[in-house]
Amino acid sequence: MYRAKKLCMTGILLLTFCIAGCAQKSGMEIKDGSEPQRTEKASEKEKICVYVCGSVKKPGVYELPEDARIVSAIALAGGFTKDASAAGVNQAERIKDGQQIYVPSKKEAGKKEDTSSPAGGSGTQDKRVNLNSASREELMTLTGIGEAKASDIISYREENGGFEKPEDIMKIRGIKQGIYRKIKDMITV
Repeated sequence: MYRAKKLCMTGILLLTFCIAGCAQKSGMEIKDGSEPQRTEKASEKEKICVYVCGSVKKPGVYELPEDARIVSAIALAGGFTKDASAAGVNQAERIKDGQQIYVPSKKEAGKKEDTSSPAGGSGTQDKRVNLNSASREELMTLTGIGEAKASDIISYREENGGFEKPEDIMKIRGIKQGIYRKIKDMITV
């Protein structure tokens, strides 16, 4: 009797290991009681999450490969609604983890053009330098930022996924309170 139980338990363990091994070899992943799911092993790219909202059919948080572009995120969100302004968002831009992608309506885009164009009258265009997207040359237009510091800013944003707030520029070697005070009204993220 004891030998039969032992043999039965050994068989069950062997079967469990065999199933787990086969699933792993075939690229299948089994998560606590759920359906087996196919996984990509060597070719699996890092995934990032973005929030797509505004004038899209299915606003929400979507997971995409790290090298994806905004156009892919909008497609996952069901595409544009009828009143969306496709020109109001740069669809060719690469996405970043945690990014919010807002698709304006045609009405919103029209108001933005009215207030930001010189012909619109009272509105003024935002001329601040965006630390997360500015070129080396644009960064060098800032007081106290030369070629070396501009390169350091670009390296920082590539290594750390960008700046979260303008004050983060003081994390760059050689940029302290004095320089920050001079440029704080000229920068944005």
